[in-house]
Amino acid sequence: MFQPPSITDSRSRDRRIQVIVRLLEGNSCDQLSIEDLARMVNLSPGRLAHLFKSEMEVSIQQYLTQLRLAKAKDHLETSFLSVKEIAASVGFPSVTRFVGCFKSLIGATPAQYRKQLARIPYLPASAGNGSKIGKGIAENRTNSRI
Repeated sequence: MFQPPSITDSRSRDRRIQVIVRLLEGNSCDQLSIEDLARMVNLSPGRLAHLFKSEMEVSIQQYLTQLRLAKAKDHLETSFLSVKEIAASVGFPSVTRFVGCFKSLIGATPAQYRKQLARIPYLPASAGNGSKIGKGIAENRTNSRI
């Protein structure tokens, strides 16, 4: 699958790019303009775009989209939110754009991706690995006083 480029890669990064990456990671759901980002690190929008691409090997918009799609993928795997709710929660302005971006990067629509996940056999936590989750619930039932 895909993984957004990390700021912790072995290459040394410009401090201004580190600031922008952390800001994008912390605020990926917000609508941020390149002008606002550039102002935060005292660069022109054009210089920031050039520097970011040379350091991160993707544009700011591509990086932001990858961050949003990684969050969306996590929501699809761990929640029962609708595709529309997930699109809004990760910062996509429209469901159509979200579905298009998701499909182009992942190779399936969000609904298809979720459906594929449902086909993966589920292995219960207590299946031979010594998990205490089920035991703890059973013990709580027998030890509880009513």
